[in-house]
Amino acid sequence: MNLFDLSRAVLAAAVLAAACFAAPALAVTNGGGTTFSPYVAAFTPEFGPSGVPYVGTMQLVVRDGMIDGTYTGISARPDFLTNRISQVTGTVNSGDGYVQLNVGNALAFRGTMDADGTISGTATYRGRLYEFVAKPGSPARR
Repeated sequence: MNLFDLSRAVLAAAVLAAACFAAPALAVTNGGGTTFSPYVAAFTPEFGPSGVPYVGTMQLVVRDGMIDGTYTGISARPDFLTNRISQVTGTVNSGDGYVQLNVGNALAFRGTMDADGTISGTATYRGRLYEFVAKPGSPARR
């Protein structure tokens, strides 16, 4: 094996290692103007009967570890956030994907962002703990 082949093999191994251990992808990467990324979010109680989850849509911008955007509740069940546009603020750590979000002053979230942009973890809403999941995309229309 010559030096050229060895350097190509080392480079290929480095690229493969970086792909395996890459930080989670951010929902939005901005090179210029502001681009909102749509999400569908749902949260159900951690304890007790869950019934139907609370549901909403989010429009998020992630830039330099900061998250800004809006949340609009679309739940069929009674919900303080339904048909209200609430400001979303938070942070994401590009190293491990740790996320903190606040939806207005109603919901506080801590969790992670996966490589595909999925946000999951635990939220506090109206004094209770909830399992929270937000996936990139828009609600399905029928």
